[in-house]
Parts: sequence; C-alpha cells; structure tokens
Amino acid sequence: MVKAAFFLFSFIFVFANATHAQGKIVANIYGLKNNEGICLACLFNNNTAFKGEGGQPMKCVAGNIQNYSSQIIFSNIPQGEYAIKFFHDENNNRQIDKNFLGIPKEGYGASMNKLRFAAAPTYDDNSFVLEDDSVITLSIKLRYL
Repeated sequence: MVKAAFFLFSFIFVFANATHAQGKIVANIYGLKNNEGICLACLFNNNTAFKGEGGQPMKCVAGNIQNYSSQIIFSNIPQGEYAIKFFHDENNNRQIDKNFLGIPKEGYGASMNKLRFAAAPTYDDNSFVLEDDSVITLSIKLRYL
C-alpha cells in the first residue's frame, strides 16, 4: 500500500513538472534594406552572455526574409527575463560583418528597440519578462549605419 502510494505520488510529481507551461516569443522584424540572406536572432537570459563576455545564448533562430521583413518565433521558452539581439545576415555567413572600425555593416536590432547611439544594445535596456503560457509579440526595426 505504501509502495503504491509512493509510485502514484512520484508519477503525479513528474507529470506535473513535465507539463509546466512554456511561453512563446514572436518577433516581427521590419526595415530590412533588401531581401538577401537571412535574419538571425539570439535569445539571452543574462547580461554577461548578451554582452558576449561569457556564456552562450539560450537559443538562436534564423528567419527567411520576404518583402523587407522577417518573422522569428521562439517556442517552448520557460518563464523568465530575456533580451534578444537581431541582425540581417545579408551574406549568410552567420556573423555580423563589421568594418575596420568595428562598426556593423549589416542591419541590427534588439528586443525593445532601444539602441544607443554609437554603442551596442544593452541587456538592461532591451530585457522583458515572459510569463508561463504567454505569448509576447515584438515589433523590431533594424538599424543600418
């Protein structure tokens, strides 16, 4: 009897945790200067990785470009605080191309459209909170320098 109750409790506990609600982030990117290449987006859950000083993005997704826009969807994302970086990878080399001064040659953006002048986007300026079982829709305008 005790053994059966233990297994029943264990099953309910594991099942309840396995079905924990996940959210979705839909990013509609516009203002691309052409339909070449792809649009890349990386989802971050901490400042250090966002700045490129250690760690990795949680997930990166590529989106096709049509009519100077792209849509990128991050699915099955747990509740938490996030920020996203975007860029228009015109030549499909999976990295943002820069000139000899380190200035991006391809369009870029961030989740809350807060881009400082002559500086990389910051996590604090572009972070947002995703709740369980919710959908956040972002509208991102890319910047070209």
